[in-house]
Amino acid sequence: MEWADLITGCLLLGGAFIVFTVMNYRILFMRIKKAERIPSPAPLLGGVAGSLLVICLAGFRHIWLILLPLLVDPGSIPLLIWFVICVLQDVNRKES
Repeated sequence: MEWADLITGCLLLGGAFIVFTVMNYRILFMRIKKAERIPSPAPLLGGVAGSLLVICLAGFRHIWLILLPLLVDPGSIPLLIWFVICVLQDVNRKES
């Protein structure tokens, strides 16, 4: 892979991470401030773009770093909670 391709991909993924994460925080703030339900058009895109950026920069050497963008983006947190609940239910089924 050429350096130009890597830099371009990282800039695009980093930009998408920042734009979608800021958009999700703005929507979260508007929900709290106005106490009305405002749907997010892309709740997972910020965290997923950030995770792909981490993979491009660090590879799979530091696998836990992939979770960091998902924890920073408020749109991804419900997905992580749902994932943990599903994994725990699966573990409980296998133990029974």
